[in-house]
Amino acid sequence: MDFYSNDQSWSQEQLLSFVLNGASRYQNVEKMAEEFKGQFKSLNHLHQMDEASLRSIKGIGPVKAKQIMALLALHRAWNAPEKLPDSIKKSGDALPHFQALKSLSHEEFHVLYLNRAHTPLTCQSLFKGGITGTVTDVRIVMKKALQWGATAMIVAHNHPSGALYPSENDKRMTKKLVSAAKTLDLTVLDHLIVTRSGYFSFSDQGLM
Repeated sequence: MDFYSNDQSWSQEQLLSFVLNGASRYQNVEKMAEEFKGQFKSLNHLHQMDEASLRSIKGIGPVKAKQIMALLALHRAWNAPEKLPDSIKKSGDALPHFQALKSLSHEEFHVLYLNRAHTPLTCQSLFKGGITGTVTDVRIVMKKALQWGATAMIVAHNHPSGALYPSENDKRMTKKLVSAAKTLDLTVLDHLIVTRSGYFSFSDQGLM
């Protein structure tokens, strides 16, 4: 298999040799590539080699052998199947993303951005305030959504006082966010108020 960069194709042996360029004063890159080609048939074969086998190649010492092993470990990690994050189906699914809000002594406003399948893309801490409130800039909330390619979002803020019910300002801000999102074909799915003792969901209470 060849890799391409600037219209030049490099074999796996050459790629590895370029990574290890300067490994030895006794061999140049092309000679080292020939050594590799004689020792392994493919990258999969290289994965099966140990440090001792690598050090049998002229010009590969203990340090470079460890570097190759590290590169192989990175390759395995990059190609390992990733567990897809669970989609958000109810308010309780979103709550773990806002755990940091529970223990704060001041108010913060966080946004969980979601894709079309309601799978989390990122959770952002956008605004910080005082003990009794925080100022939320709707423009920034929407700008971040567009930057992340989100189609939906769940917003949350904390009440350090422990009050689980929304203030009139919380209700006005929610309506403002929902309205702004609609103009951009985005959806605000829920607004959570988080406290040490529990949480309040606008959606669960029919306030969205």
